[in-house]
Amino acid sequence: MTFLIAVAMLGLIIFVHELGHFLTAKFFKMPVSEFSIGMGPQVFSLDTKETTYSFRAIPIGGYVNIEGMEVGSQVENGFNSKPAYQRFIVLFAGVFMNFLTAFLIIFSIAQMSGRMEYEEKAIIGALVKGGANEQVLKVDDKILELDGKKITLWTDIPEVTKEAIDKKEISVVIERDGKEQKLVLKLTKDEENNRVVLGISPKSKKTNLSFTESLVFAKNSFISILKDTVGGLFTIFSGKADLKEISGPVGILKVVGEVSKFGWTSIASLAVILSINIGVLNLLPIPALDGGRIIFVLLELFRIKVNKKWEENLHKFGMVVLLFFIVMISVNDVWKLFN
Repeated sequence: MTFLIAVAMLGLIIFVHELGHFLTAKFFKMPVSEFSIGMGPQVFSLDTKETTYSFRAIPIGGYVNIEGMEVGSQVENGFNSKPAYQRFIVLFAGVFMNFLTAFLIIFSIAQMSGRMEYEEKAIIGALVKGGANEQVLKVDDKILELDGKKITLWTDIPEVTKEAIDKKEISVVIERDGKEQKLVLKLTKDEENNRVVLGISPKSKKTNLSFTESLVFAKNSFISILKDTVGGLFTIFSGKADLKEISGPVGILKVVGEVSKFGWTSIASLAVILSINIGVLNLLPIPALDGGRIIFVLLELFRIKVNKKWEENLHKFGMVVLLFFIVMISVNDVWKLFN
C-alpha cells in the first residue's frame, strides 16, 4: 500500500510538471511527438494525429518530447524556431505547475481541515497510544513542575526534557481535579531526532477558515516551505549537509510509509513539500534541467549569443551527471533501509 501511495504521489507531481510543458508547447503550436508518464519500456500508448500519449514501465519520471530542440532541426514550428520568450514560458511552465499544485493542496487542506490552534498553557490534550506514560497521565492534567523546574507554558517542557536526554525517568508535579500530585514519568528516546519525549501533546481546537483566510494561509505556508527548501539546498551545496539527510525516490518510500500512518492530511502535506522541492530542483541552473535551459534562453533575450552545438553537448553532459547522482542517492537510500 505504501508503494502504491508513493507511486501515485510522485506520478501526480511529475504529471502536472510535464502537463505544464505540454499545454504551453501546444498553445504556441510547437509539435509534441510524445507525452509520457514514467520511464523505460512502453506499457500502454494512445496514438493521435499529432501526439503519442504513453505510460512506461518505471513509475518514476516522465517527459514531453517537443520537437525542434536539436541543433539544426528543420521541423516546422519546432522549439528552437520560436521566439525566446515563448521558449522561456514553455520551460518555466513545469515548475509553475508544481508550485500551483502545492498552493492548491495547501488551500484545500485549509478549507477542509481549518487551522489547529494549540493551548499555550501546559495542559495535556492527548497521550500517545501505547506510550510509556499512557497509564500514568490523563487528558486535562496540568503540568506544574518537571524535574524540579517550574512549568508555565507548554514550550517550557521541551526545554527541560532537552537537559534530561541521558535520563530514563523524570519527576513531575501535576494538577488533576484541583489537586496537586507528584508522579514519576518514563522518558522515551527518539533516536532519529536525538531527544527524549514524554508521549504527550497539548490541547488544541480547530478553527474553520474563510475562503480569504485559506488563501492567506496557503500563501504564507507556501512561502515558508519554499524558503526552507532553498535554504536546504544552500546547506547541501555548501557541503554542510550529511549524506544521511539526503534522500531520493527510494527514501521517499520510507517517508511515505511513516507519514501514511497519520492520515490523508499528512500525505497531502508531504505531497506539497515534494512538489515544491521538485519545482525548486528543476529551477537549478544545471544543464539538462529546466533551469539550465532557461539560463541559455535568458542569454538570448539579452542578445548574448551562445554556440548551439556547445549548448546541446553541455545539456547531454549534464544529463549524464544528473543520472549519476540519482543512482548514487538511490544506492545511499537502499543502504539506509538495510541499516
